[in-house]
Amino acid sequence: MPLSSDSRSKLFTSATKIYRTISYWLAVRPAWVVTLLRDKSLYKHETYYPEFKDRVKSPVRIFTEQLGQILKYGKAEKYYFQYGFDVKSKSEQREYVHMVPFLQRRGDLNISLYHDYTCILRDKMIFSFFADGIGIQNARILFYSTGNHLFDYGTKKTVGIRSLIGKGVNRLFCKPLDGEEGKGIFTLQLKGDRIFVEGEQVTPEDVLADLTSRRYIVQEFISQHPMMSQLHPQSINTIRLVTVRGLKDGQIHVLPSILRVGTGESVIDNTSQGGLAIGINMDTGYLKQYGFYKPKFGLKTDEHPDSHIRFADFQIPFFDQVKSQAIYFHSMLPQIHSVGWDIAIAENGPIFIEGNDNWEITGPQSCNGGLKKEFKEYFYE
Repeated sequence: MPLSSDSRSKLFTSATKIYRTISYWLAVRPAWVVTLLRDKSLYKHETYYPEFKDRVKSPVRIFTEQLGQILKYGKAEKYYFQYGFDVKSKSEQREYVHMVPFLQRRGDLNISLYHDYTCILRDKMIFSFFADGIGIQNARILFYSTGNHLFDYGTKKTVGIRSLIGKGVNRLFCKPLDGEEGKGIFTLQLKGDRIFVEGEQVTPEDVLADLTSRRYIVQEFISQHPMMSQLHPQSINTIRLVTVRGLKDGQIHVLPSILRVGTGESVIDNTSQGGLAIGINMDTGYLKQYGFYKPKFGLKTDEHPDSHIRFADFQIPFFDQVKSQAIYFHSMLPQIHSVGWDIAIAENGPIFIEGNDNWEITGPQSCNGGLKKEFKEYFYE
């Protein structure tokens, strides 16, 4: 007698758990012990919390704690110092969710065994179609690359590369359809019949080569709200707002979230490219005191390094609309358990740039503290 759909799903889940357990003990854990021995940055690093310098643990103790992370979870805690574990007690550390169980549970809940609705979020073109269809303002697509040509989103025709010129738009934003962490993104500036990429003049053929190296979309550059530009005008500064459908009540909840802000001359706000992440007071829309860099770019700061705006004095405009629209958007995707939304703020309100089913918990935890309570509440029945 054939197994039911429910039984096959449970069998698949059980087999996956057994496979994970065996592979972590036989392969992953030993490899991470070797990594810990070789990579001193996992247990020797400048503290993010010099105000608590009397609590800073010795490298030997940190090494031991990281070894404990490997034995328990299969991997060291890469965000050990960013979370402030070097000055926090064991009980304080237990308030944080380790990346390994988070990724496993997030993936199990977001990806159906038979129907993967995350494609709506993964492909930026499909995302834009869907957002348009439900009345959500999103970044306007002008073209997308297909083979050696561009498809004009307005005329619904395949056109040549020179159609970029003369659209009445002098600044364009180009990004891979399936890109992550800001990789592959570049800006085009049009001045008459000349094209500039990141300030350097190029030929139309150069641009075509870039755009057809992988699937790209070309968007009109977002004109963000003047208040958001005050923080850093070179980049579009976006909110990473996380929504989750509670398994106990079926309702959509907003988790502690962050604002990402670019630095220097970068047009990208992503922390993987040197940007800052700042926690948000979810009731008022005011930023929290500190912005955090990823470890290779710096530590933390209470003001923007370029504009010198103090984060705690800054309030995000339209923040109530941001939350309500994210909840509405997620309600139209009932098959997906949790989403990390990237949202810009224009003069007339929120603009949804993309949604990520593969969002990471590290940014929200670095900026807002441990989310173990929320993880238990919304990710388990």
